Amino acid sequence: MPGRLKICLLLAAAWFPAILRAQQPDSNPLEVEEMLYRSETSLIPEEVFDMQEESKSRLLNLNSASSEELEASGLFTPFQVHQLMSYRDRFGAIYSIYELAVLPGFDASKLPALKNNLEIIPGPKEPIAKRSKHMVMIDMGHKHPESVAYLADPDSTGVKVYAGSPLFTTLRIRSQVGNYLSLGLTYEKDAGETVFQSGRPQFLSGYIQYRGKRILKQLLAGTFQLNHGLGLVNGSGFFHHPSSMKINQRTLSLLRPYASKTEQRFERGAACQLAINRFQLLLWASHTRQDLSPGALTGNPGETRWWEHQRTTGLHRSSGELEGRDLAARISGGLQLLYRQGEFALGVMTGTERMSVTRKGNALLGNNYAPFIHHTSSLHANWLHGRWQLFGEFAAEGSQSLACQVGCQIQFNDFLRGTLPVHHYGSKYRGSLPSSYASGSQVKNERGVAFHLHMETGRWLVADVTGEMFHYPFPTYQSLVPSYAYRLGLSLKNPGTNYLQWRIRIVSKTWQSTPVHEPSGIRPLEQSRVTRLDGRLLHQTGTPLTWQSRMVISLLSTEDKPIPAYAAIQQAKIQLGSFLHCSVQFVLFHVMDWENRIYLYEPGFYYSFSFPSYYGRGQKTTLLLTLKALKGIALSAKISTINYPQKETLRSGNDLVIGNRLWETGVQLRLTF
Repeated sequence: MPGRLKICLLLAAAWFPAILRAQQPDSNPLEVEEMLYRSETSLIPEEVFDMQEESKSRLLNLNSASSEELEASGLFTPFQVHQLMSYRDRFGAIYSIYELAVLPGFDASKLPALKNNLEIIPGPKEPIAKRSKHMVMIDMGHKHPESVAYLADPDSTGVKVYAGSPLFTTLRIRSQVGNYLSLGLTYEKDAGETVFQSGRPQFLSGYIQYRGKRILKQLLAGTFQLNHGLGLVNGSGFFHHPSSMKINQRTLSLLRPYASKTEQRFERGAACQLAINRFQLLLWASHTRQDLSPGALTGNPGETRWWEHQRTTGLHRSSGELEGRDLAARISGGLQLLYRQGEFALGVMTGTERMSVTRKGNALLGNNYAPFIHHTSSLHANWLHGRWQLFGEFAAEGSQSLACQVGCQIQFNDFLRGTLPVHHYGSKYRGSLPSSYASGSQVKNERGVAFHLHMETGRWLVADVTGEMFHYPFPTYQSLVPSYAYRLGLSLKNPGTNYLQWRIRIVSKTWQSTPVHEPSGIRPLEQSRVTRLDGRLLHQTGTPLTWQSRMVISLLSTEDKPIPAYAAIQQAKIQLGSFLHCSVQFVLFHVMDWENRIYLYEPGFYYSFSFPSYYGRGQKTTLLLTLKALKGIALSAKISTINYPQKETLRSGNDLVIGNRLWETGVQLRLTF
């Protein structure tokens, strides 16, 4: 009993805040945590955050910001963005933020809260000459104790498992040269990798971009991402969620420069965007190397679909990981033509992808593998009429490979809006980096429907209701027979006051899987359900100290007894003038089943984002310090420790560590000029 009482008191102390003051944190980390649960993977492309970080560094000018910048700021809904852009096109420059009160979808009582993030500079549409801006960031870090993979094994060959040092290093360069030219570069060495491999960096992404005003709108060389249509092709819609689907005629055709650490889901080559009257043309060509699992290549080239066995971890440390590097090459190219007339947009896209085994891959087994070639085409449209928005896309790779997505968004009134998407993937549909609105990483045969309602019921309450249903008519990676999955979520919060802010979110996920311990033959389906309760309590005032308290409780229900899990979080931020910032986070967690795992945002360096998954029983403390002593120079230091009291061996990712405590340290130097 004393032991349980101690745990209860510690848990209560970890959740209930002292009478401190806080400001509401950005909602983006919570949305990303939801993406991690939805996609069933720990991979979140960094560009999800890049636009938000860049928008924080400057005020948003309502008269010159593009629709993409307005949406990326997170301050406006897609419906509000459309109303704002239409108002500007019709009446010209905005002179007061309170002009927005007359537009549908805007609440006059919420406009004062936007003042600190916006600026209004009336004037001609011709851009004012910008001063060139440059930023250089260097990150370095280390984990203690080191994994046994860094130590030579005396019982075998005496060779270390990992080829490189335990240090991880990142170099980033961002540069804006005047109004039209920009460039970016990112180099990364993960822990265990060598600085160079085969005479080149382990991973390098970068671009040089030109933005024009006339026919040539955008010209880009290097690494980039495409968005055409709703995302059935090129995976541009992979992170769509019914609560935040951003679909309008201005985002049906986008070319995004890429200089991030995520080592997949991008193109490497050249692309351009042209605009003539109501027509917009997007062209691209790309050549990228692909990593494969060496086991994907068999002695008989016709026995396996080797192009579906890409390695996606981005780690090249052990001999097996290095052996699978650059075994295949991908060449792709295509074009998209988009027509816009008033509130209607119609686009058509065609592209070709060729996957082939490289000389290294053919030499591995002494075979010549035939290339895999497929063509994909799509037709997509968007129409906004009053408070109704209709959208859809149809994609095909031959007559036996089809996919489609249709839906609508409705702004019932200024206080209620809804979204209803429906999607279908044929059993043989593959596409180019296929994905769109989906429940997981295997979407080739998925069918589903979803809905989302956002309600502002009054001064004290904002509610979001989300429902999703998925059907897999053919086996997936979780089951060997047809199966289903469901999600249902409810979020309640207050609009925010000067004193108190709170949020409660309940999400329930049900899915079917095939038990791995069953013998071969017809295996039964096992149904599982995870119900997660997430509560946050905040205080707000103008003091330099901010505080947030959060509690996440998860309950896993299977054929056996229910399994509970929890994580209690306390986070404090201290700002001492303009030169010193400090963030502290303490997490107490108890998660004894992997399906109950809890993802939580962790304070990190500028342009670095961490959402570790908590599994096991223990505590984690993170301290982040940022010093801005000189103009244009910022130095940050981070130290994090995680403790598992009842473990003598720890696994951090693929690393095996002897001991029950793991330390992680890092520093960042940021220069802006």
